[in-house]
Amino acid sequence: MANRGRVATYLSIIVLGSIALVPIMWMVSVMFRSNPDVFAVPLSILPPEFTWEAFAKVFSNKDLMQLFINSYIIAIAVTFICVLFAALAGYGFSRFEFKGKKTALIYILLTQMFPMVLLVIPYFLFVSKIGLYDTYWALILAYTSFALPFSIMMLRDFINTIPRELDEAAKMDGCGPFRTFFFIILPPSLPGLISTAVYTFILAWNEFLFAVQLTNSIASRPLTIGIGMLIGEFTTEWNALMALSFMASAPLIIVFLFVQKFFLQGLTAGSVK
Repeated sequence: MANRGRVATYLSIIVLGSIALVPIMWMVSVMFRSNPDVFAVPLSILPPEFTWEAFAKVFSNKDLMQLFINSYIIAIAVTFICVLFAALAGYGFSRFEFKGKKTALIYILLTQMFPMVLLVIPYFLFVSKIGLYDTYWALILAYTSFALPFSIMMLRDFINTIPRELDEAAKMDGCGPFRTFFFIILPPSLPGLISTAVYTFILAWNEFLFAVQLTNSIASRPLTIGIGMLIGEFTTEWNALMALSFMASAPLIIVFLFVQKFFLQGLTAGSVK
């Protein structure tokens, strides 16, 4: 019975995995076709004629390349800010007792309850009022405010798994709170830091709604908006659209493949005591 259950589990994984891979395989197939061959009959997973035409269109478009640069700048900045402040806040909530600690934690959790769509207009008015509309900082501040609460809770739970005896030993050796944090807490917190960085980077890289509302020019808009630029009123460059979508997905796939072990370890930290 155990063997049957294992076989059924593996078969289910294979079937569901195959279903999930179909759209990806079709995307890869389309990006190596010419646009007229996209709807060639009969349909086949292999391109009728292999071509790099779609990638040539993407790389020759200076606006799309600028959007790539914008996305990297915004995503890296948000990731750095979130990891830095989430690590400090997580350490503070984990190791120190102070007035209003429980209230602050409740407030952090409450910020996650509001749908992002409800915050579009307030954010638009805010960044317009302070003169940050259509700048990198408009999106950096918005994305940081979305990612930081969850990042703080995730790192707090991870730091809670680190024995407090290490802090006490460091204190006896003359280390203050900051030295303890940087030399004692941070090294074993690496999986949590990486999982937080991956989560934040993915959020900042994929976001679309606020990017549309808070930016208005190629100089500051991210790649998520650029993908929509290839959808025309009368025609759509499907091969270029799929090529650009693949290029937009590639950084996330590469990052996750290299750090998936740390990512899963960081997400499950604190779930078992």
